[in-house]
Amino acid sequence: MIPIWFFVAYVPGVYVSYRLLRTFFAFVWAVALYKIIPQFYGPALQRYKSRWTVVSGGTDGIGKAYMFELARNGVKKFIIIGRNPQKLESVKEELEAKDCQVLTFVFDFFDGDFKALRDYLSDKNIGFVVNSVGVGRQYLERYGDRPEADYQMLKVNGMGSAEFMSCVLPPMERNGGGQMVVLSSTQGIRPIPLLAAYSATKSLIAFLCECIDREYQTVNVQCLMPALVATNMTYYNKGSLFVVTPEQFAKEAVRTLGLSKCTSGCFNHELQCLIRHLFPWTILKHLMMPIYWRQQNRMLKLHGEEGAVKAYLDPATDLNADSDVKKVKNSPNSCIPRKISRVVALEENRSRA
Repeated sequence: MIPIWFFVAYVPGVYVSYRLLRTFFAFVWAVALYKIIPQFYGPALQRYKSRWTVVSGGTDGIGKAYMFELARNGVKKFIIIGRNPQKLESVKEELEAKDCQVLTFVFDFFDGDFKALRDYLSDKNIGFVVNSVGVGRQYLERYGDRPEADYQMLKVNGMGSAEFMSCVLPPMERNGGGQMVVLSSTQGIRPIPLLAAYSATKSLIAFLCECIDREYQTVNVQCLMPALVATNMTYYNKGSLFVVTPEQFAKEAVRTLGLSKCTSGCFNHELQCLIRHLFPWTILKHLMMPIYWRQQNRMLKLHGEEGAVKAYLDPATDLNADSDVKKVKNSPNSCIPRKISRVVALEENRSRA
């Protein structure tokens, strides 16, 4: 019989050693993938030069930056899909200035006619696809506090993105296959409170990527799972240690084509992901929550905390969807209840004046 002291002394040590080794090897792979291998290897993009590259969400952020990085590497034919005609035309002119051939298709992934999109793409010789369509939200909220925002997130980031992939796969396969790059998120690796709908859709997309890659022999699928990128969706306007610019992200992500099926996309984000190798999820989920509470506070300050608190106090408040201040109702741990007394006092002082 194994003595109890063996389990007390050795088993925890073995487990900690296992976690440290996982983290170490993940770090070695990150250095190799982003710093060493690119010095000797470049993605074979010339094969897609004469075929169409279809980009969803290509008028802003990561999608646009990735498309321009492809153009810098010799890809010259693009079909850009987006809902804003003015932005589509602007990006088209920028690419045409780089000697690219560009087609645009105005389409809303929330309520668009996917049959029309499918018919439009059916006869195109598609060799490369960048699926970066997605919407964000102004506040971090509990699931169900604003059902309309949850529904939009699930419809666009989930079903819209998934159906777009089903539109491009048949013409890709008919023309000999190709490369598909799909934008997911690190927030799709594990369930993230206050971002429930977003986290769920990114997990859905990551699962679909692996399934499609195994189902289609001629189509290579890469799933990018970045952390924070300085885009309109995250409300960061510049890069930092933990927040990369779209251009930096795209430059590093393109160089991982053919090397990794699923990656964070850039070295900075890969380092951030090391923490999930170091700690088990049962511990990590508690360590991460203060980060999301702080992010919630940041978003409230950014968009107008006073109006958000008023909406919290009056659930019947009907705020315009495009307003800087939207209806926010969060759990007692959020920053809203802590601000109620201050805002009420502010209103009382104004009434006395």
